[in-house]
Amino acid sequence: MNKLENARKTINQIDQEMAALYEKRMNAVQEVLAYKKENGLPVFDASREQEVIERNLEHIQNPDYKLFYKDFLHHVMENSKDYQKTLLSEDVVAYAGVQGAFSQIMAQRLYPENRKLNLKNFDEVFKSVVEKKAQYGVIPFENTNSGSVGEVLDALLEYPVYIQGIYDLKVEQCLLGTMDATLKDIEWVYSKDQALWQAKDFLKELGVQTVSYPNTAMAAQYVASEQDKTKAAIGAKENAQLYGLKVLASQIEAHTENTTRFLVIGLEPRNKGDRFSVILSVKHQSGSLARIIEIIARYHINMESIQSRPIKGKPFEYFFFIEMDGDLNNAQACLKDIEKNCESLKVLGTYALGGK
Repeated sequence: MNKLENARKTINQIDQEMAALYEKRMNAVQEVLAYKKENGLPVFDASREQEVIERNLEHIQNPDYKLFYKDFLHHVMENSKDYQKTLLSEDVVAYAGVQGAFSQIMAQRLYPENRKLNLKNFDEVFKSVVEKKAQYGVIPFENTNSGSVGEVLDALLEYPVYIQGIYDLKVEQCLLGTMDATLKDIEWVYSKDQALWQAKDFLKELGVQTVSYPNTAMAAQYVASEQDKTKAAIGAKENAQLYGLKVLASQIEAHTENTTRFLVIGLEPRNKGDRFSVILSVKHQSGSLARIIEIIARYHINMESIQSRPIKGKPFEYFFFIEMDGDLNNAQACLKDIEKNCESLKVLGTYALGGK
């Protein structure tokens, strides 16, 4: 055995010992985190981190290694904090809006026992998953009347998340007013832009002014706080009970089969189910998109839908969200061929429709 082989053998032995020590350290981290949570102590302590680094540097005898060991310790600390964030986010489900929003209703149906994290907008939900403040995010993606939510397509492109599942919620939109209001009193209607669009025929006949709000439940909150009988909100009937309002009209959406499709997002691909999605941008050449569609057909994969969205910062250039039927593992060859004809390709994983 030569010197190189001897050195490598020593490194392999050390790596094995380090792996065992790493597991011991992480077990201790779990105990520390559990104690802090039980006793209401802050999870992250910058002074403690610095103290650990300085103390451990004293154990290094060779001064040539100290700078590199300090860098190593920083990585260990970051790895430990990342693991703690993962533990803290376990069973936390984020959604956009306040109690009574359709996202909250769906999150409660899907994860009745989980802790909920309500946030201001879709972007914050994506960030909460990426930053490990929540394990999952529940996001409205598409409605049978008003189409897809463009902000969500943008976020799927921007953030490193995967689709865990898709679920449909039949939505009944109601007009909610103060207890002393009648339909004849209403002059202003507040709601999410998609909800206003779904009820546009009803609102046109009513002859009112509309105001877009971040979500339906916040609109209901606002109307309740104003106590002005000329103002009403569009939202779920549950909001009437939550905020002390009265249902002035039910099923005001254009089509009674009004259904919203929700995505559950997470950091890890589930790779289990019969659907998979990709986001891609094509080369700026004649027939590029047609070639992508032809490749999908050649592999006998059913393309469920294709949606386009402008690329921010690139006028009149678009990316495409494509959803397909089939197991991702069986579609790898297809994806490789697709990628050859793309400027970029992001695989969003395999998931099931309507199943956790």
